[in-house]
Amino acid sequence: MKVPRVVIGMSGGVDSAVSAFLLKQKGFDVVGLHMVTHSRQRESEKKNISQINWDSQEEGSSTCPRSKDEADARNVCNRLNIPFHTVNFVKEYWNHVFLKFLENYKIGRTTVPDIDCNYSIKFDAFHKVAQETFDADFIATGHYATTSFGDFQQNRKHSEAIRLFSGRDPLKDQTFFLCTVTQEQLKRAMFPLGSLQKSEVKRIAEQQGFHRVVKKPESMGICFIGKKKRFSDFLDEYIEPKPGRIVLKDGKQIGKHHGIHQFTIGKRIHGKYLNERSHFGFFVSEIRSDTGDVVACNGSHHSDLYATRFLINRPNWIPSSDPLEEISPSKILCRIQRTHPPVPCKVEKSEHYLSVEPKIPLRATSPGQMCVFYTTENECLGGGEIFKIEKTL
Repeated sequence: MKVPRVVIGMSGGVDSAVSAFLLKQKGFDVVGLHMVTHSRQRESEKKNISQINWDSQEEGSSTCPRSKDEADARNVCNRLNIPFHTVNFVKEYWNHVFLKFLENYKIGRTTVPDIDCNYSIKFDAFHKVAQETFDADFIATGHYATTSFGDFQQNRKHSEAIRLFSGRDPLKDQTFFLCTVTQEQLKRAMFPLGSLQKSEVKRIAEQQGFHRVVKKPESMGICFIGKKKRFSDFLDEYIEPKPGRIVLKDGKQIGKHHGIHQFTIGKRIHGKYLNERSHFGFFVSEIRSDTGDVVACNGSHHSDLYATRFLINRPNWIPSSDPLEEISPSKILCRIQRTHPPVPCKVEKSEHYLSVEPKIPLRATSPGQMCVFYTTENECLGGGEIFKIEKTL
């Protein structure tokens, strides 16, 4: 009987290292594959832009250059005695993730590049290479998530739909970033860490001698920005300045800016942009791309910062049928940020979009963000992009 071949995405971090070990321990035919998403030439031109790690939210330092991450990934594979290869996705990442990120910030929209990366690269382009080049039966990543088929596909049933669930560690759960994956992609995916806590992952890594990757500091920022790089400076390198006004809701101008790409809803406005001062500070409550105005409010807990109803595009549902037709409304939850817990919500459908009313007002809800739906049983149902804030407190 043929031993199933599993291609594992090796980032050079602790999560993928332990995932590879667990797969090898289970007896799979494991192949390590490291994804390259930027060129050495680009690295030399942009000294502070780092290598994009495989699991950027959890693994490794954001200052690790390509050569170090690749070397760490190779060392782990050598230690486990499994083949190691690299695949170049520089062009795909630039076209499908990075350019989309820039275009959205140009018009004042806050997007999540990790979701686009999963959609276009990790679960599409990477899966295709794993299958076509390495004859993979399954493809594994170090995401903290699990499915109804089990962490190692041990409960797989060809006739059933697969369901995506939150990982055991609520602080590391990454289903938010997996909200656009399809049934087909999930059915060939493995998440070896789904039933583990991060502390357990680090303990296993230490026991297996993966000391170098265990010591890497975790990176919680956007994956393609260097550790010492200010986000605003990074954006200025790619987006041309376009001056505009900073105004209050009543139209009074209180400052000027050189580009709406420098602002996100809910963030405090730096004093260098302002002609007025406030003891509570001024915060971005709206970005008007048509006029170039940034609308400010007074104080971090101003009512204008709390959305009570917003509109989203029709979601990419993970289940094979519309869950809103089958699941009780009382069991539907939503979240707009990975670090925030899902909250109960009321969802109304129209022909082209959904209206979402969270039972708890959500701060700093912004067009471009993803609204991801869950059940009270921690099943991730999928998500849709927010395109309009209809009502605030």
